[in-house]
Amino acid sequence: MSLLRSRFARVSVVTALSATLGACASISADRGMTPVVSRVSLDLGKDTAKIVTPADAAAVQSRVTRLLAKPLTADAAVQIALLNNRGLQAEYNALGVSEAEYVEASLPPSPTVSVERVTYRGELDIERRLIADLLQLITLPRRAKIAETEFRAAQYKTIQATFRTAVKARRAFYQAVAARETAAFLETARASASASAELTKKLGETGATTKLNQARSGALYAEVATELAEARLDAIKEREALTRELGLWGRDLDYKLPSRLPGFPPEDAG
Repeated sequence: MSLLRSRFARVSVVTALSATLGACASISADRGMTPVVSRVSLDLGKDTAKIVTPADAAAVQSRVTRLLAKPLTADAAVQIALLNNRGLQAEYNALGVSEAEYVEASLPPSPTVSVERVTYRGELDIERRLIADLLQLITLPRRAKIAETEFRAAQYKTIQATFRTAVKARRAFYQAVAARETAAFLETARASASASAELTKKLGETGATTKLNQARSGALYAEVATELAEARLDAIKEREALTRELGLWGRDLDYKLPSRLPGFPPEDAG
């Protein structure tokens, strides 16, 4: 009986420590996203959200569809990326995992003791289990603090990833529009070079110009045509890069880009 009382006394100590150190964190409703959403709203004036449920996905898709109903702007591109970028959603999922690990680290162990035939070996086994529980309880505050620090670091990392996504989306937008405008300019230049080459050829047939001028006009046309082909390819590549940043697919791929970059803002008269 004295041995059983000793065993239950140890269990009582473990249980008491569990109650004393048992204050633990809990999973937040937004999986740690509050600081991220706040910083994005405050610093960028935009929204971001973690897609968890089909309802979340439907809401994001509806918002994206409305933004794509008109020719895309830089601000709209940033907003779409913050809601729809696949890599950013992966970062948000990783943040949720980090919070779960933090909560798990703050939970005290649940002591368990099996009632067995009392033998020397049996008592030694129980003693080992109790010591392990005690060590976990004693180190619980330190482990919980470390896990909390790692979780806060994960939040800052997620904020950084969100801002990086916004920057990349805005840059991709300007590069896509610039490439499209360059191709359009070279299309006009090619038409002019073609007309010039044709006119020079006719003048050469009448003897009004030299063979050298005809050759120069033809070479200019060929050079501009080559540059146009490269510009068209570049425009396709830049649009695809923008599409990836925005996380678009399916029918959303047919979005409209402006024909030219926006002008510079007016200089401050003061």
